[in-house]
Amino acid sequence: MEEIAIRRLLVANRGEISRRVQRAARALGIATAAVFADDDRDSPYVVEADRAVPLGAGGLEATYLNVERIIMAARQAGADAVHPGYGFLSEDPRLAEACVAAGIRWVGPPARVMATMANKAQAKATAAAVGVPVLVSRVVDSYDPGALGAMGTEVGYPLLVKATAGGGGRGMRLVEDPSALVDEVSAARREAASAFGSDEVFLERFVASPRHVEVQVVADTQGNVVHLFDRECSVQRRHQKVVEEAPASLVPEHTRRTMWSAALEVTRAVGYEGVGTVEFLVLGDMCAFLEMNTRLQVEHGVTELVTGIDLVQLQLRIAAGLPLPFDQDEVAVKGHAVEARLCAERPRQDYRPTPGAVLHASWPEGEGLRVDAGVESGSVVSSAYDSLVAKVLAVADRRQNALSRLRRALGGPLELDGVETNRELLVAILSDDDFVAGRSATDFLDRHPELVAARLDLAVRRRHAAAAALFLEHSRAAASIVASVPPGFRNIGQAHHTERFADGDDLFEVVLGRSRGQLIVSITGPEPAVPVQSARVRADTTAGDGVGRGRVDLEVGGIMISHRVRWHRPEIAVSSAEGQSSFVLLAADLSEAGGSGAGECRAPLPGSVTRVLVAVGDGVEEGAELIVMEAMKMEHTLRASGSGTVAEVRTAPGQQVDVGDLLVVIEPRGEPAVVSSDR
Repeated sequence: MEEIAIRRLLVANRGEISRRVQRAARALGIATAAVFADDDRDSPYVVEADRAVPLGAGGLEATYLNVERIIMAARQAGADAVHPGYGFLSEDPRLAEACVAAGIRWVGPPARVMATMANKAQAKATAAAVGVPVLVSRVVDSYDPGALGAMGTEVGYPLLVKATAGGGGRGMRLVEDPSALVDEVSAARREAASAFGSDEVFLERFVASPRHVEVQVVADTQGNVVHLFDRECSVQRRHQKVVEEAPASLVPEHTRRTMWSAALEVTRAVGYEGVGTVEFLVLGDMCAFLEMNTRLQVEHGVTELVTGIDLVQLQLRIAAGLPLPFDQDEVAVKGHAVEARLCAERPRQDYRPTPGAVLHASWPEGEGLRVDAGVESGSVVSSAYDSLVAKVLAVADRRQNALSRLRRALGGPLELDGVETNRELLVAILSDDDFVAGRSATDFLDRHPELVAARLDLAVRRRHAAAAALFLEHSRAAASIVASVPPGFRNIGQAHHTERFADGDDLFEVVLGRSRGQLIVSITGPEPAVPVQSARVRADTTAGDGVGRGRVDLEVGGIMISHRVRWHRPEIAVSSAEGQSSFVLLAADLSEAGGSGAGECRAPLPGSVTRVLVAVGDGVEEGAELIVMEAMKMEHTLRASGSGTVAEVRTAPGQQVDVGDLLVVIEPRGEPAVVSSDR
């Protein structure tokens, strides 16, 4: 293979994007450099880079979106090439132009191509000029109500108002009633101006329930253009993709080939160089050009898995002026690949972001699996950035086998503590009969709202709660045993103990008892007590990181099921082959559960603050009431169990809080203050 004339590559991005690009560069013997904002200083991608340049503080505009600062960072790092990743500045011609002006190699298409295809109206016109099918559309060149009405009639209803400079659903409005057109155009213009710096919009005929299919294209600087087949991204929420696969399913063969040919025509027409994606809407055997993304896509991994081609390495070859190492006849699809985007969000609450500290992360491994993760144990998922935590991919010989492999990977092997994710939604999608049969469309989740509300099966969560209670009982008992007794498995003996756990919106009260030699686990709810034939608990006391770890084997109904338990105080996570539950231990004294550090009052569970009973400067004694909050349909009073002075109050009545949110800071007098709660 020819030598690539790039010595050091700066990746102008963060998280899993930077890690992915760095991995490809290292495989080619290219040194790497990263950039980071202050809140990313300890992120895995920064540590893994050969060099890393701080961008400082001040938000996105001052850091990752600051073209001048990126160029300065490249010079500081001694980088002779810049890769933009995907997102941020990846489709901004300004960075491409700045790199060229600075004598730094740009890993991407020419700035003029990016500018043309970034304007959605111009991109459609370019496609139409070379005979590619497009939807009826009209650029809004007058905002007079009468002129707007005429344009709407020309396009036809229902129609979409779309930002010419935008994407990702921003600046987009669906208009079904002509009387709403003027207001929706005004709203779209405001959003577009805020998001993209341009308020230009166009009208486009709306297609109900289409599929979203895209074609991967690659083009070198010698004029060679090849497609790497198609992939489907139809399952979306708010125009953001959730599950992707390659190749697309249930697309007529002649339609598929029409898209391949059209993608090549568009790529040639704009003089493209590098790796890009041409997107289409598909309805039956009809397809229409949607847009061209002049960058690597988030979902590029599924194409890599079925073609065996590393697209990032290919980008670097092209940027170095090397020709494509293959022609169209030498590439082929082998098998089927599926990707799920694991995000820190709560789908059943309108996809509310759930940032926080990652207490523990363990990613699935094995044949046909790949994980592109941005976080590891100890990382922080920030509210300042996209909620994507990792992409989990599976490939197999057939689509059904790939789906099964991905479902299992998302179920038991994947462990992620401290941050709530959309994992249950992903598993529900992959298990849905319509999706399994290939019947997906861009409104798939709108037509299946039950999937958005999906939770791990209640019977499994109840069993997980039982395993958590047994682990805690064992840990407390073990703490009272002399240190000379070797650790290991032991059968639970006589036990009568109660534990209370919060699990999202639910409360579990677990009572351990025995009847006629059999362990009985009683859990709140309409279901009867769970008879457990045997239970074995093993706690690992050698980790040394303050996390209690162990295994609980439960025999229920003649079946033995193993559970992995991690106690982060007050959070306790339980994983089994069916999935993971994350509980918050509710105790009469949260200091026993480790719920707060010295001088800190933190929320013991998700809920709403109803009263704040102290102010900055107040002196408090042991037992003083600090905060009253409502959670799990109960009122909880948080109290100080030590004396001190209130230094900070970080909450107010009506505020929604999550587990671990800091509410009050107390400067202790004498012994450090900790916090307890009562009902």
